[in-house]
Amino acid sequence: MAWAQQNQVQVEGAHYAMQQLPAMRFRAEGYDYDHEVLVALPATYNALPEKRYPVLWAMDGALLFDMTVGLAGFYAAGNRIPELIVVGVGHPSEEGLAGLAKRTVDLFPPGSSLSEPGPALDYLRDEMSEVGFEPDAVFANVKGDAFLAFLIDRLRPLLAEKYRMADDHALFGHSAGGAFTGYALLARPGAFDRYIIGSGTNGLSLTLEAEYAAEHDDLPARIFVGAGDLEANNLPMSAQRIVSRTVLFAENLLLRRYPSLALQTRLYRDRDHFDVLPIIIGDGLKWVYADAAEELEPPLY
Repeated sequence: MAWAQQNQVQVEGAHYAMQQLPAMRFRAEGYDYDHEVLVALPATYNALPEKRYPVLWAMDGALLFDMTVGLAGFYAAGNRIPELIVVGVGHPSEEGLAGLAKRTVDLFPPGSSLSEPGPALDYLRDEMSEVGFEPDAVFANVKGDAFLAFLIDRLRPLLAEKYRMADDHALFGHSAGGAFTGYALLARPGAFDRYIIGSGTNGLSLTLEAEYAAEHDDLPARIFVGAGDLEANNLPMSAQRIVSRTVLFAENLLLRRYPSLALQTRLYRDRDHFDVLPIIIGDGLKWVYADAAEELEPPLY
C-alpha cells in the first residue's frame, strides 16, 4: 500500500515522532571529563525490529539536538529523507557556559588556526586582549583529533551494539562544528559517508585538502556546505573568515573533479550565523540523502 510507505505513522505499532532517549555519559581517552551523548530513534524503530537505520551524528549535543531531531523526523515523515537514528554529542546543558566552552577543545584539532596573519588576526588580537585572551592561546590544548577518534573508534561500536545502525553514517556541524566536520572529512576519509558543513572551516582543513588531493584521485562522499551572506558583514565572523574560508574549501573540493564526490554549496540571502542554521540543516539533510530518497515513495505533497 503506497500510503503506508508515504507516511510512517501508518506502519502498525509505529510512533508518530522520533523517540528521544535518556542522556548517556561516556569518557573519551585523554579527557578528564565526560561527554553527554543523546540518541533519538526513528518513529518505526520498535515496529520494524529487523530494520537497520542510517545514522546522523550531530555536533554540539543539547544545543542543536532538538532542532536536528525535529527536522530529521519531520522530513522523514514526508518522505524527503529516509528515517534516521540521530546521535548528538556534546556537554550537559546544565553546565552552562563552562560546558559550551568545552566545544573548542572538542572541535578543533592541534594545528588549527583562528585566522591568517593580516587585518583579520590583528582584529582578533585587539578584541581578545580586552578579555584576557590571545588568539594563539585559544588552540593551545585542543583535542579535535582525539575527539574524532572517540566518535569513530569507541562511541560508534558501543552504540552499534545497542541500536540497529546501518553502515551509513553522516556528520553534521555548524560554526566550530562545521570546521570539525570538514576536518573529519580529510583526517579520516571514508569514516563517514555524508557531511553537512555549516558556516565554518578550519584553516588546517585547507592544508589537509591540498595534501589529500596530492595523493588521491577520488573522494567518495556526499557533502553539503552552507553559509549566510550576512556573516560576511559581521566583524568577528569576518575576522574568522567564516564565509570566505568555508566557500574556498568547497570550491577547492569542486575543482578537484573527484568522480565519486557529490557536492552542493549554498549561500543564503539575508541570513546570519544563527538564523541560517535551520535552513542549512533542512537543505543539508535533503541533499546528502538525495540518493537514498530515490528509493522512497514520492512525497505525499
